[in-house]
Amino acid sequence: MGKISPMMEQYFNIKEQYKDFILLYRVGDFYEMFYDDAILVSKELDMTLTGKDCGLDERAPMCGMPFHACESYITRLVNNGHKVCICEQVEDPKSAKGLVKRDVVKIVTPGTITDSNMLDSTKNNFLASVVISDNVASVCFSDISTGEIYLTSIKNYIDQDIINELCKFSPSELLVSDDKKYKEIIQYSKERLHTLITVYTTDKSDSDMADYILKHFSITALSDIQVETKQELTALYLSLEYISSTQKSDISYLNKIEVYAKNQFMELDLSTRRNLEITESMRHGTKQGSLLYVLDKTKTSMGSRKLKTVLERPLIKVTDINKRLVAVEQLTSNVI
Repeated sequence: MGKISPMMEQYFNIKEQYKDFILLYRVGDFYEMFYDDAILVSKELDMTLTGKDCGLDERAPMCGMPFHACESYITRLVNNGHKVCICEQVEDPKSAKGLVKRDVVKIVTPGTITDSNMLDSTKNNFLASVVISDNVASVCFSDISTGEIYLTSIKNYIDQDIINELCKFSPSELLVSDDKKYKEIIQYSKERLHTLITVYTTDKSDSDMADYILKHFSITALSDIQVETKQELTALYLSLEYISSTQKSDISYLNKIEVYAKNQFMELDLSTRRNLEITESMRHGTKQGSLLYVLDKTKTSMGSRKLKTVLERPLIKVTDINKRLVAVEQLTSNVI
């Protein structure tokens, strides 16, 4: 049996840290994938599967993509529900002594996309996290492309309550601490909302999580952002920490948080939403033919996202409805 090459040894060391990700490993002008990743990507993207000598008796299955054209490939992988890990050369190969140093510089998952070319700018792309304890469920929704965060808690919940909240936001990725504890929620999210499920936990104490949140939002007390329960604290922390770990860059811009009550909006389950064809037609599952399609005369992506939000989360309190009507009246009667 041969001895594994230094480059492949480096690859295995990095891959060990990112077992659940497709690792794009930079080699010269290409991102290369090996073994199971290569086999998976070659099938998903219809790429040629080759082999690479790695020092062992058998060649390692391999496929590759040019680094300057990787965006479209990554988009397809993420849209198919995969998590992608980008490993770059972090020193100039010409000045490197021996093996070129490499490190993971970014992780792309369905809920943590920032590249505008990979997103539909007319709708939000939410990452959700659910935390349940002591008969209280907290759900956090974050869109890192717009900087928005929404947070709510449900006391004496049933699984359907959580599912209804998820239906309001249709997250592309859901963080849960235990795939068995959230079995029904996970199954529904996968099958009906086509959401990627990520099991993500933390060993941080409540005080450590609180300190992180205080620093992130530049506040002195959690009450400043209306975070009151342990469940809300944990759900918010998990979302922010997960985003930070994938972006590997500053996320201080993610600071627009709205804590809302479940009874602020009309309860509509997914079947009702589909039958009403609010944002998608039943026949084709597209915007065309839906209520949103008929009403959307907005001029900007921001406006289109806002209109979609308004339709997906109908207000039920008279005071809130009247405030919106007054705002619309002000806009329509004061056209510049």
